[in-house]
Amino acid sequence: MKTNGYYILAFDSTHHAIRVEEQLKQRELGGEMVPTPRDIDASCGLSIRFLERNLELVRDLVDSSKNRVRLYRVDGVGGKAVYIEQEL
Repeated sequence: MKTNGYYILAFDSTHHAIRVEEQLKQRELGGEMVPTPRDIDASCGLSIRFLERNLELVRDLVDSSKNRVRLYRVDGVGGKAVYIEQEL
C-alpha cells in the first residue's frame, strides 16, 4: 500500500465511525473502513482511510465536537507508515 496521500479518521466510538462512513458513501467521497492502526491511540478499533484529494470535503462533513474524531496524515518513512495528527 502506498501511504503518501492518505488520511485516517480515528474515532472514540464505533457508532460514530459507522455514521461517518455512511455519510462519506452518500456523498461519494470514498473512504474505507480499516482497523485503527496500533500507533494511533483511540477508543474505537475502527478508523476510516481516505484520499488526500477529499480532505477539505471530509473536514466540512465531519463535526469533530460531536463525533469525537481525530485526523491523521499518513506518511511513509523508511518503508513504515507514520501517523501525524492534524487539525480537523
